[in-house]
Amino acid sequence: MAKKKSVEVQGIEIANPLYDAVFKCLMDNNRVASYFVETLIEEKVEDITLLTSELPTFKWSKKYEKLNLTPDELERLKKLTVNRLDFVATIKTDSDEYKKVLIEIQKARNNTDVWRFRDYLAEHYKRRDYNKKKSSTQKEPLPIITIYLLGFNLQETDEVVINVKRCLFSGVTKKELKLRIPFADYLTHDSHIVQLGRITGKMQTRVEKVLSVFEQRYFIDDETKISKKYPHKTDDKIVNLMLEILEHACSDSEQRKKIETEWLSYEILNSMVLDSKKTIAAKNREIAKKNKKIAKLSDNVEVLTKDNAAKDKRIAELERQLKQQKAKDTS
Repeated sequence: MAKKKSVEVQGIEIANPLYDAVFKCLMDNNRVASYFVETLIEEKVEDITLLTSELPTFKWSKKYEKLNLTPDELERLKKLTVNRLDFVATIKTDSDEYKKVLIEIQKARNNTDVWRFRDYLAEHYKRRDYNKKKSSTQKEPLPIITIYLLGFNLQETDEVVINVKRCLFSGVTKKELKLRIPFADYLTHDSHIVQLGRITGKMQTRVEKVLSVFEQRYFIDDETKISKKYPHKTDDKIVNLMLEILEHACSDSEQRKKIETEWLSYEILNSMVLDSKKTIAAKNREIAKKNKKIAKLSDNVEVLTKDNAAKDKRIAELERQLKQQKAKDTS
């Protein structure tokens, strides 16, 4: 297939951070991770530690045998993992207090990933962290803050960043309670949703500068969307550091190979989903045909039932008339 070329723009060539392999390169840098999180949650991050794990995306099942995957395709799928990036961060509040929180960052290519989000949250609510209190080590739950980076657009709004923040209110007076309750922190959480497809390269605010590297435009190849041009100028030191990391990820042969493997794997998964949808559609058409036949047979049975009822009525009438005639003859 010939590669499609997008509109030529001037700028440096960087890797697309929508890819897990690329995004992890960014978040492996503590300065970038701290600045990125701090910008989105709008709180001062004093310290941050990355807790990362790789989860298999594909699990083989006998139902996939009919797809006739090549050994190479199957091997790619078995190696495909999703980087789940969690951080333990120490945040300095406006009241000069310090609190330790769990920062969960998830990326989604499509809206079906909402179920994966819920599964991760369930696991995170079980997580505990060690804090020293009164010369002893105690386990206590960590409050959670979630950041969702969406590779698809929400239909309800074109806002680039949507902050979902908790407020405490009195159920009696309806007034906001200006206090912090750990019990509420442990059982509820703030969320920050970013629509990557809505980023348009505006550079006025800090959050716009940081998110500009995620802009899903100016791709070198519109088919893979692995690399793109970054045409903007910025005076933000950390954003420039992010660009250096992304530029290196784009040019480094080993890193490039990882990204291409990720793209090929998702292409296979997408074709599997497409095949599955086609199979389901074919089965639905077959069921619809059978239902139509059943409905026709039901109509025929109904007609026959009505005919039989009319015949029974006619026979009963004839028998009645015959009895009357016999009664007359005997009299």
